[in-house]
Amino acid sequence: MDREEQPPREPERQREPEAQREPEAQREPERPRESWAQREPEAKREPERPRESWAQRESWAQRETPPHGDELAPLTATAASPGAHESRLVDEAIEREGFGARAPAARPGAPLGAGAEAQPPAAGSRAAGGSLGALGALGSVGAAPAQPTSVTELLRFRDRLERTARELTNDYNELLGRLGEPAAGAPPTGATISFARGAPSLDIIDVQGLRDAAARAFEADPGGTTAYGTSVGYPRLRAWIADRHGVEVERVLVTNGSMQADAFLFEHLVGAGEDVIVERPTYDRTLLSLRQRGARVHAIELEPDGIDTSALSRLLGDWRARPKLAHIIPNFQNPAGYTLSLAKRHALLDLAAAHSFMIFEDDPYVALRFRGESLPTMLSMDPQRVIYASSFSKTVCPGVRVGYLVGPPGVISAVAELATNTYISPSMVAQSIVYEFCASGAIERSIETVRRALDERSTALASALRRELPEAEFVPPDGGYFMWVTLPAGTDVHALHHAASELGVSFVVGTDFMLEGGENALRLAYAGVTPKQINEGVMRLAAAYRSIC
Repeated sequence: MDREEQPPREPERQREPEAQREPEAQREPERPRESWAQREPEAKREPERPRESWAQRESWAQRETPPHGDELAPLTATAASPGAHESRLVDEAIEREGFGARAPAARPGAPLGAGAEAQPPAAGSRAAGGSLGALGALGSVGAAPAQPTSVTELLRFRDRLERTARELTNDYNELLGRLGEPAAGAPPTGATISFARGAPSLDIIDVQGLRDAAARAFEADPGGTTAYGTSVGYPRLRAWIADRHGVEVERVLVTNGSMQADAFLFEHLVGAGEDVIVERPTYDRTLLSLRQRGARVHAIELEPDGIDTSALSRLLGDWRARPKLAHIIPNFQNPAGYTLSLAKRHALLDLAAAHSFMIFEDDPYVALRFRGESLPTMLSMDPQRVIYASSFSKTVCPGVRVGYLVGPPGVISAVAELATNTYISPSMVAQSIVYEFCASGAIERSIETVRRALDERSTALASALRRELPEAEFVPPDGGYFMWVTLPAGTDVHALHHAASELGVSFVVGTDFMLEGGENALRLAYAGVTPKQINEGVMRLAAAYRSIC
C-alpha cells in the first residue's frame, strides 16, 4: 500500500512504567459512569420508608437526634477535604523513581495545558449546578484521574479535589441550615397554645388598678391589712359582698378562693356514703373532693339549658337517692359553658323543697355574661334552701385567691368554725386589696374589659371550629370561660390529646369531668388565649384530629 493510502496513525502514547501496567486479562472492563447519587452500594442503601402525613412530621432541627440516630452537624472545609491517606498516595507517586523528571512542578491551581480536563466551578458557584456539577467534573469520588502522567496533573487533581470538597461543604451546610426551617405545610412551631387553663390572660387583667388598690389598702387600713383577722374574712370586704347580694353580713364568709369554700361546705354537709347530686359533666375538682369524702355521687345529664330536671325528678321519685346536697354551676358552667334556664331554676328549687336537700349554687362566672339577659340567682329566689359561692379570681385576677360563701347563718357559723381550726383566718392582705379594688369601682371596669375580650375570643373559637373542624359539635356560650366540644362517636380523646400536644396545643379531656364516659369530648378554655392564638390552636387541633382518624 502506498504511503498516501495508509490510514493516519494515532499519536503515540507515552509508555506507562512497568509498575503501572497490568495485564489486559486482569483489567476490569470499563463501566459506564454513575451519577453520585447512584454510587452507594445497593446492599447499604436504606429501604424507602412510607411517607408520613405532615401532621406526623417533626422538624429534624427540633429532634434531639436525627432519624436513625445519625448526628447532623455542620462540616468544616478541613473535615470534608481529602484526608491523610489520599495526600500520602499523591506524595508517594511523586517520589517514585524518575516520575518527577517528566514535567516541571506546577503551582496548585495553575492553568492546565492544552487537552487537560476543565476545572470545576469555584467554591460557592452554581454555574455547573452546584455540588452535582462539581462531582461530575471530578469523576468517581476518591478516584484519581485516568492514568496521571506528571506531577503537575497529580497536584492539579489534588487542588481540584480540595476545592470541590470546599464547595460540597458549603452545599451541605446550607442544606443542614434549611432543616431548621418549617417545610411548606408543616405544623407551626413555637410555644404551646393552651386551651386547658381557666384563667384570663395578662392583657385583660387590670394590673395598674390592683397596684393602686394595694397602695390604698396599706394607707387606709394598715392595721387590718397586716393583722391575722378572723375566720369570717376581712370585715370591709365581707360587708361589701353582703350589700352586693342584699343579705345580712352574718350570712357571708370570705375564704381563700372558692375551692376552699367548697371544701369547707362539703366537710360540713357531706359524710361518707351520703348522696350528692352533680351535673354530668361537672368541675373535675368537685368530683375529686366528693369522692375523697366517700360520697355517693349521682351525675345527672347536663343539657344546653342546664341539668335535666326531669331525669333528676325520676331519680328522686324512685327513691334511688336521698341527697343532702345538689351541686349546681348555673351560669356558663365549667366545663360545658351552658346556663341553667329560669324555668329549670324554679323546677330545681321545687325538687329541693319536696325532697329536703340543699342546693349549692357555685357561681364564679355570673358577672361574665357577654350575650343575653342576666337571670336571677337561686339564692335570691330561696335564700333558706340555697348556699351560694363565688370568686374574685375570674373578675379581678386568679392570684388574689379570694372567694366567699353566702348562706343561712347556721351554715355560715359552722363553716367559720372549720375555718378557724384550719387556718385561723384567710389572707387579710389579699382581701383588703380586693376590697379597695371593688369599692373604688375598678371592678366594674375590669369586668367590662374581661367581658369584651371573652366575647371576641368565644366568637373566634366558634368560627375556627366551624372552619377547621366541622365534625365538632358545640353550643356557643353566652358568657364565661369554656366551650364543650363533642367529636364523632369512636374518637379517642386521649389519643387526640397526645397528638395535639405533639403539635403544640393543649386542652382537657372530657373524661376528667365525668365519672364515666366523655371519651369523645373535650373542654376548650378560651379566656387565656388571643383570637390569633385561637385560630392557630384550632388549626393544630384539627391537624391532630386528622392524624388519628
